[in-house]
Formats: sequence, C-alpha cells, structure tokens
Amino acid sequence: MPLVYLYLFALIVGGVLLGASILLGGDHDSDADVDADADVDADADAHAGDADHSHGTMDVGHAGPGKFLLGALRSVRFWTFFLAFFGLTGLVLTWLGLLGSESIALGVSVGMGALTGLGATAVLQKLAADDSGAVASSSDYIGKTAKVVIPVGPSGVGKVRLQLRGTTVDVLATSVDDETVAAREEVLIVEMDGTRARIARVDTK
Repeated sequence: MPLVYLYLFALIVGGVLLGASILLGGDHDSDADVDADADVDADADAHAGDADHSHGTMDVGHAGPGKFLLGALRSVRFWTFFLAFFGLTGLVLTWLGLLGSESIALGVSVGMGALTGLGATAVLQKLAADDSGAVASSSDYIGKTAKVVIPVGPSGVGKVRLQLRGTTVDVLATSVDDETVAAREEVLIVEMDGTRARIARVDTK
C-alpha cells in the first residue's frame, strides 16, 4: 500500500509546517500576496488625494481569480494546508475503507487538500487586508506625532510624515500658531481641516 506512506509523509510534513507557523505566531508567506499588491497600488493612488500615502495598502479583494490562484500555488501557506489535509484525508479513507478504489481515494484526497489550501489562503489574506488596508478617518490622525518633511510657513502649506495603521503616511500641513516649523521637527496633529493637518510643535523642554 504505497499510497499510505505518501499520505503519512504528507500529513507529517504539513503538520510540522502548520504547527511551526502557529507556534511562531507569524505569517512568513509573502509570495501569495505579491500579485495582489500590484493590483492594490492603483487603489492606494486613488486614496492619495485624501492622505497622500507614500505606501499602498493591501486589498486582496481586487485580485482576480487567476492571479489569486497563481499566487496561492506559489505560497507556502497553500502547500502547508494542502499537504496536511491531503495526507489526513487519504489516511482516513484508506484505513476506514470508505471508498473501494485507491484511485478514487487519491482523487478525493487531492481535492480536499486543494480546497482546504485555497480556502485557508483566501481567509487569511482577507483577514490581513481587513487589518492593514482599512482607510483611515480624520479622527485617526488627531493626536498623532509626526515629523516635518517640508517646512511649514506662517501662511504656507508644508508636509508631515507619520506612521498610521502600520503605514507611512505623508499629509499636507499648516501651523495652528501661524509660525514657521522647520524640516525634521517633531509636531503634533491637533486637528484635520479636510485633507490637511493642523499641527503644533511638540514641547521637548
């Protein structure tokens, strides 16, 4: 029964990979998201007028089925779930004798592994997109500290940079005190006027 050893090997390898990913608590699988990131840059540009983002955010919902499938087949995440559930399904069907043909059992095991791998990949990518790709509201900026990248004049508009939702964001800015704020100074965003931040110097004394 050579297929039993194939199922057992797949289950062991998939189980080890799955257990390692859970214990490490991180998602080291970036290949599946590469194609999606290319599509999302266009969406990030559409939001640039609101916050002048310097980096796009991920929204895997805009990746087409073909690109998603190609990305999934290139990902460690997909193959981890595929191997684990392919092996588990094959062993259960073989040991319990639920199907009278080894070839049918093999086909069912491959299908189960593929469906599980694709489903897990889609769910985890969606969760990642929901966590990092949400569009920030004005209230998210207020109270944040930022660095001046383009000086803010008494009656002019400059630019500040801050970290927001794990993304580096550039925002147009004016001074609440109508004073000049030099580049690299640390400031506080006290309010938002449309897409512009109203800033004040951070007291470092």
